[in-house]
Amino acid sequence: MIDRKLILANAPSNIGEQVHVNHIGCEAGVDNKRRLYIKKTDKGLVAYCHHCSNKGYAKDENRLSTWLNKTAAAKVIKEQFSASNLCEISVSGKAWLRQYYCDVNNERCFNGVKGKNSVALTLYGPDESLLGWQVRNLLPEDSVPKYTTHYVSERSNGDPAWFNRLSTKTLVITEDYLSAYRVGFNTPHSSMALLRTSLSDKALFDIESKHYETIIIWLDPDEAGRKGAAKVYEKLNHFLPHNTNIVIFDLDKEPKECTALELQTYLI
Repeated sequence: MIDRKLILANAPSNIGEQVHVNHIGCEAGVDNKRRLYIKKTDKGLVAYCHHCSNKGYAKDENRLSTWLNKTAAAKVIKEQFSASNLCEISVSGKAWLRQYYCDVNNERCFNGVKGKNSVALTLYGPDESLLGWQVRNLLPEDSVPKYTTHYVSERSNGDPAWFNRLSTKTLVITEDYLSAYRVGFNTPHSSMALLRTSLSDKALFDIESKHYETIIIWLDPDEAGRKGAAKVYEKLNHFLPHNTNIVIFDLDKEPKECTALELQTYLI
């Protein structure tokens, strides 16, 4: 474990910023190539040494009072979307889900939305806590966004959706919810939907804490997806232990478009 005092003494100033310093007292020997990486995230300070492979964590004491105030404020946020908005899935909603081989009877993940021709996709964190819902609008209107995302707490804003299996050492990162759902239910691997094409520091922290041996990045087969996959790879490769196997899948299909057999052939 990297000395907490060393982490605090070299802490970056801003969230997302990372510094490289010499690891004083490195177990692998003298470090004069600045192999110790320290990064400030919204959860605290995380560190990793690329010389001895030790890790470290420290609370950012300068931000502790701000974090506590934010936690208290999150409890009183008025939710604009909640479980009371959910209902049975419409016929068109079931058709949309079946198009991607999804179980329309899985109420834990899929519901309708009262008064709207939409499907609500329930978002869960890595600990299976409820994060919120992403609503897929099924009406082809340019004035209405295809997706709107509602989080139950302000602290969860921007969090990815997880389908976490405690026994696996492989994580598949997808761009959209249905793709992550399909991977989670049709393979033995954990999956995570970014709900975008970028990886947040909070998500990176959660990934690091799971100690995955293999991480597969499988985003959409378009320009945005390919650029996003490259950036996610760079971020993971830079921060995770060097022995983590990180792979980009560049296929002409999204995971949700594959049959169960195809997913198992690609991923197992």
